[in-house]
Amino acid sequence: MAESWERVLDGLEADLAALEARLGGTHLPMEPAALGVRPATWAPPSGLGPLPDHLLDRARTLESAQARTALRLAEIRASAAGHLAALRAVPTAQPHTPVYVDVEG
Repeated sequence: MAESWERVLDGLEADLAALEARLGGTHLPMEPAALGVRPATWAPPSGLGPLPDHLLDRARTLESAQARTALRLAEIRASAAGHLAALRAVPTAQPHTPVYVDVEG
């Protein structure tokens, strides 16, 4: 069973590393899938049994790293929401509103 848990932890660590690498860029893609984010809540595969004691520290380290990344994503989301709110506050020109005035005609 430890081997199965090791594969699960390997996969979670790889997913987290890929997400963190994508977060290192200045501009983020708009789609969660482009960030490698899976919208569904993760559940351990069935039949794994309890996490072996020798993997507890690794799992806790992974959990802490995921929490830090989740916080960073929340900060990015809040920042983007602020930018969108500022953009929405800017009045838009109506198509029937003249842009230029003919002062010579």
